Amino acid sequence: MKFTATIMAAALGLAVAGGAQAETRDYLIGTGGSGGTFYPVGVGIATLVKLKLGTRQEEQVNMSAITSQGSFDNVNMIADGRVDFGIAQSLNTDWGYRGVGDFEGTGPKENLRAVGAIMFNTKMFIAPNELAPTGTMDDLFEMEGKRVVLGQQNSGGLLSFNEFLSNIGIDDPESFFQQSHVGFQQRAEAFINGTLDAINLTSGVPNAAATMAMAALEGRVTMLSFSPEMREQMTTGTVWGPYTIPAGTYPGQNAPVETIAQPNLLLVGDHVPEQDVYDITKVMYENVPFLTSVHGSFADMSIESAIGGITIPLHPGAARFYREQGLDIPDHLIAE
Repeated sequence: MKFTATIMAAALGLAVAGGAQAETRDYLIGTGGSGGTFYPVGVGIATLVKLKLGTRQEEQVNMSAITSQGSFDNVNMIADGRVDFGIAQSLNTDWGYRGVGDFEGTGPKENLRAVGAIMFNTKMFIAPNELAPTGTMDDLFEMEGKRVVLGQQNSGGLLSFNEFLSNIGIDDPESFFQQSHVGFQQRAEAFINGTLDAINLTSGVPNAAATMAMAALEGRVTMLSFSPEMREQMTTGTVWGPYTIPAGTYPGQNAPVETIAQPNLLLVGDHVPEQDVYDITKVMYENVPFLTSVHGSFADMSIESAIGGITIPLHPGAARFYREQGLDIPDHLIAE
């Protein structure tokens, strides 16, 4: 895959000589489907950790990425101890920590901790031009019964899009469309061959499946924008904020797409030692250009936005690093 080659090329400039190992700790990070954004992002983080912390002469730290179904799955796997780190939407993280929403009945997952906001999860809905006369999300109201994929089963993209439909006044969002649930690449392929009417790709920007679909159907499809009124409705008092996808990000996208996004968080279980989380947080921020070379969505990563949109406690290791960078940590983000 293209991003794997990019990682290997960038790795040549980051590798350092390793000495004898005194102690090695190995961690797993849950990502997402291989055709989406979470997977290359997680692989990039794991590769960076291996190169910088796995080659130290003492206290070596390694990380390996595994595929998953995304936010909902990663929250559960961290809570159950099946992985140590994971990537998840802020909204799903909040629900999981409190045991509400789609985590109702599963109990609060109070061992979740945040490392920080690493990129933004952006709503991208692509439809044929004939189903998108206004080019905005208002066109969704006329798509009842159409064949779509909003996300994989139990994924953050699916859960958050159904919540979005409910918030804009669609009473039974799970039945509004003829929904099926497949990964990013599979839904792009099905959209291209005509077995789907539209697709949602809630993810970082750029998304490889969105690029595939927009290139194959260039001139025949539209990525929907939000009307100013709907965007204000969706961003007032929520984890979502305005987000602009610049013109030319995708094939045939000649104008900016005005949409919304929420932070994607790097999460960790509270069992991981403070020093390891501190070292991982530090090495990520010291190597943002490397991470951005792996996937463009890392371009949004900054100290200034590191704790925005987070509602669960920060891991003490991450909090220590942010304090050193001059951030004021609100009381509600401090782990007891």
